[in-house]
Amino acid sequence: MLRFSLILIFTAFFFIGCSNKNPTTPLTHKIEKKEMIYSIKQAKEIDMQGLVKELEHYQIIFVGDHHNNEKTHKFFENLLKKLDKENYNLYLANEWFTPEHDSLLNDFTSGKLDGIRLKERRHWDEFTKYKWEYVEPLYETIKNNDGKLFGMNIPKDDRKKISLKEFDKMSKEEKKFYDSLDLNVSAHKQLVMPFLKHCNKMPQKTKEPCEQRMYRVQVAWDTYMAQNVAKIAKKVLKSSKDKLFVFVGAMHVEQNLGIPLRFSRLSNLPFITISNEKIEKEDLKIDTNKADVVYIYR
Repeated sequence: MLRFSLILIFTAFFFIGCSNKNPTTPLTHKIEKKEMIYSIKQAKEIDMQGLVKELEHYQIIFVGDHHNNEKTHKFFENLLKKLDKENYNLYLANEWFTPEHDSLLNDFTSGKLDGIRLKERRHWDEFTKYKWEYVEPLYETIKNNDGKLFGMNIPKDDRKKISLKEFDKMSKEEKKFYDSLDLNVSAHKQLVMPFLKHCNKMPQKTKEPCEQRMYRVQVAWDTYMAQNVAKIAKKVLKSSKDKLFVFVGAMHVEQNLGIPLRFSRLSNLPFITISNEKIEKEDLKIDTNKADVVYIYR
């Protein structure tokens, strides 16, 4: 018995020691370098019909996008059209609009405005350099489905107040939202912070390090959008045929951090995440926790 106990203790220490040698090395899927839809859940390539089947039991679908990339938008458009043919009711919450734009978006889906007028009324060309022709087909697909579009992003002025801690300019509601921000999710910090280093080249507005201000805004972005997704879901998801897509930049959804994490604190609805990966020269490796499904493109 003593001998068995010693062996057990030695074995435990051996495995603990091995596990601590590379504690930050993520588990990955090494896959073939070609354009495909890869299901991390199933650890295999799937086709569009397979993706539709994988989405069957989820009403909330977070889709992470690489902005200004035609292929990722076309992939998402094809997915929406496939679901439309399967008689799903489609709803789309998009980060390019705020809740204040909901009446404008309703005018579009109800046929009062066409795509040209929607672009003009959004002041798209002044608002962003991203290509309207990539996103418009998504909105048209939702419109043709008799679905609804929703804005969910936090207004620019609110982001500025949060970045600069302009408490004197905040309403009571805005200050309450600011105080609710959870800035202590270490896994989220590790994911996002490397992408904020470029801000050191920007003009310094306060003595506070730029990365801290930008990270605070990132968390505000994710929290605000999560709150709006929860509100929209409660409003529109009535049956198993209803699907709410949340279309945002990939960094907002990867590793189930950002919006999904904060949404899960507000709702018990199950969700699935889709992200994308560009094929580079190196071996193609996908982190196991990147997303549930990954669209891989050249």
